[in-house]
Amino acid sequence: MTSHVKHFKQNMLVYGSNVYNWPEGIREAGLKALDRSPELQALLADEECFEKVLKMRKYEEPGIDLSGRIISATQHMKKKERSNPGGFFSELLWEFSLPKPAFTAVFVSLIFALIVGFAMSFSNPSWHVSAEQYKTNLEEFLYYEGEVL
Repeated sequence: MTSHVKHFKQNMLVYGSNVYNWPEGIREAGLKALDRSPELQALLADEECFEKVLKMRKYEEPGIDLSGRIISATQHMKKKERSNPGGFFSELLWEFSLPKPAFTAVFVSLIFALIVGFAMSFSNPSWHVSAEQYKTNLEEFLYYEGEVL
């Protein structure tokens, strides 16, 4: 879509489909562009049809008892009871259930791998260094290439 078509379309949305009602500075340019371009004429015809449909459409008033129906519908809603933790967790799993069993299997296996990884890292921490290894590393640091730092 070229820029003049886009600009014409924006003006048509802002000022309406009747080009003669547009502001004076824009009106002349709009009429000239409309005379030259069949694409703009088709856009204008579509917009005029759309505006006619909107004008013919009747506004429907809401019913008198609308507020009463809304209030009664909210009162009839079932309140969730969480009497025990098992019910809470079953509702939680049902709320966030995955749609396909394959996704569920992958999801559960990833959680299991994560838990096993945490357990392994805490049972055998890599940051544990014996005092002898620490002393050796400190000496190597202080006596770099035979010189004291």
